Amino acid sequence: MASGLRERKRRELRDQLSLTTVLLAKEHGLANVRVEDIVERVGVSRRTFSNYFASKEEAIADRHVQRTRKAAQALLERPAGEPLWDAITAVVVEPYSERLEVTAAQPREEQDSLAAVLSEPDMQDATARGSRVATEELAKAIAQRLGVDGTADILPRLVANAALSTQLATVDFWLRAEPAVELFPLLRAAFARLGAGFDDLRAQTLFPGRERKHS
Repeated sequence: MASGLRERKRRELRDQLSLTTVLLAKEHGLANVRVEDIVERVGVSRRTFSNYFASKEEAIADRHVQRTRKAAQALLERPAGEPLWDAITAVVVEPYSERLEVTAAQPREEQDSLAAVLSEPDMQDATARGSRVATEELAKAIAQRLGVDGTADILPRLVANAALSTQLATVDFWLRAEPAVELFPLLRAAFARLGAGFDDLRAQTLFPGRERKHS
């Protein structure tokens, strides 16, 4: 019980540090935000920040990683008979319906400030690293759901890449849309358009003789 409470508090603090970094970067520009500003806002030490993140860019990119980890866990809890892409859409897209700060059509300046943060070279590098981690997490869950060995079959990674690339590309489109639009319906439409035909894909090992791993 105690260990579970500690882990929950660690997750909450990690999320608070990450969200605070995003908000400060939107307010002041990423280049003008120091780690000292982040920890002062949260009320922790710089050492505490360093226990979670190596940089402010990593703290921002971690939001995508953590969302994907939650999606991967949720995917394993979806009904077994549900079509794969429907299940992925549910766990990746549906949580955005609860995030009012990203589903509403925000003032243009707010979206522009977030777009500016994400366009910073160091931020793009951190986002790319985070995306690789996120893709690995989702691919593992897809492989487990399909009952295949993800090291022998490329399908889980292909589907994970498709889902997360669509997610990020849609968010990027939303940030620059003129006039402003709501993100949640845009994501649902993007996944629906891409998903046609995904459920006809079949797992197939790339290495004959290596058995599939069934759950």
